[in-house]
Amino acid sequence: MDNKILRKGLVVSLLTFAMLGFFFLGGHFTSPVSAELESRNEIAVNGAGVIKAKPDTGIVNVAVDTTNADPQKAQSENTKLTNQLVEALKKAGIKEEDIKTGYYNMYREYNYNDGKSTEGNYRVTHSYEVTIKDINKVGSIIDIATENGANQVNSVRFTVADSSKYYQEALKAAIKNAEEKANTIASTISVKIGKPSKVIEAGYYEPSPIYMDRALAKGMESEGSTDIISGDLEIRANVQVTYNY
Repeated sequence: MDNKILRKGLVVSLLTFAMLGFFFLGGHFTSPVSAELESRNEIAVNGAGVIKAKPDTGIVNVAVDTTNADPQKAQSENTKLTNQLVEALKKAGIKEEDIKTGYYNMYREYNYNDGKSTEGNYRVTHSYEVTIKDINKVGSIIDIATENGANQVNSVRFTVADSSKYYQEALKAAIKNAEEKANTIASTISVKIGKPSKVIEAGYYEPSPIYMDRALAKGMESEGSTDIISGDLEIRANVQVTYNY
């Protein structure tokens, strides 16, 4: 009986010392996986890609502006001219869904002289945004509009109908640019990068429209057709890439 009690007491003592040692040593173990993660070395870079594309769509903003001392006459005159304008655009091959009202505004003008104001005419302005899917017809459509009631050409801009295919190419260029940057950094610090451990698409950028200067639109006032020349569009992509070494 004494031997059994002695053996039990020895086991309890050993367990007690083991637990005390565990707590004195910090109460935790560091796993090999955690140590590996903590020692990971990374190179993080941003990549940019730019692809140029020829525009295939023109968007023209034209307006009919009328004035009259009688508000109803100013309005009716404007309506007559805008109906004439829309019909002419349709006959020129522009679909109805590609002719949209930009804004409609009616107000009374006031004349100021020597600190005094006098009532002037009523002004009505109705603008239209016209989408032209044949880029070669932009100039002729402007001419048709100004010959059929439009007396303002507010803006002409160019874009592409489907920018997704160009964006895919820009994305590839951005990845390549990121890899070139990472390799430059790695060679400078005498290391070698592996495959990317993380790739983030940093943003999708629609091509910025090219705007024609309003002064150029006044070419319709001269003899001959309006000559419109568009430049290239830029489609951009950005990525963030992390490499391990």
